[in-house]
Amino acid sequence: MLADYPMLLLDPAKRDAFDTVTGWFRSEPAQRGIMERTLRRPLTAEVPRDPRFADFGTNTLYFPERQETVDRLTAEYADPRSHQPSHLIFVLDFSASMRGRRITDLRSVFAGFSGADTSAEGKFLRFFQGERLTILRFGGGVLDERDFTISGQPDLDALRDHIATDRFDRTTGVWSALDAAYGKAEALTRDHPGQPVTIVLMTDGENNTGMSLPEFRRAHAARPPAAKAVHTYTIRFGEADPGELGQAASATGGRMVDANATSLAEAFKEIRGCR
Repeated sequence: MLADYPMLLLDPAKRDAFDTVTGWFRSEPAQRGIMERTLRRPLTAEVPRDPRFADFGTNTLYFPERQETVDRLTAEYADPRSHQPSHLIFVLDFSASMRGRRITDLRSVFAGFSGADTSAEGKFLRFFQGERLTILRFGGGVLDERDFTISGQPDLDALRDHIATDRFDRTTGVWSALDAAYGKAEALTRDHPGQPVTIVLMTDGENNTGMSLPEFRRAHAARPPAAKAVHTYTIRFGEADPGELGQAASATGGRMVDANATSLAEAFKEIRGCR
């Protein structure tokens, strides 16, 4: 795609900074560096072409000029049937501190992903047809683990009923639960090679039983390459330790989102967009 402007100024009060950035962007050193590092063609003829460009000819794709074309592309992207089925492993904290408002917020998140969120954003974040989920609930240990394949409303209803359980535990074994999730991921990557697998860990408390984070990391390092390649995205909620959650996410190729800074719903939406 070709745009006829390098950047767009949204805040007129930032004009000086905008002019500085765009001036640098258009400069010969910047254009040369972009060309050499990323193989993008420079904007101006003053920058000598890298010899790796055998042919400087281009075929430009212009933005669609008809509204119905944009609408059709957007509708197809939002169609649940257009996505490759993946497997998401949700590792959800059901320790006693999740009772009350916190578990209500968690159930609301899953209701939104199941179709209750009818906003334009919600269409892109909902569970896709054919998507496979594992819900692993934990307290001091794994409380239960259940698989779902989304094929219609009955599956979404079953998922809702599963999340609705009021069985909580007194302790919080975060890293033992994540290790169990990687056991599941190891089996999935072995039995279904090529299927995308992602882990999402949500906790509102600090680890106080079971494996420590160093023990988890050693166990993770010993797993087969396909299982180790599965990313974990961690969601910090309540009193959970941001340092440990950040370390675990980074070690597995994922990242942490702090729900305390926004909301649990926004944190899950952000993670959902990283999948």
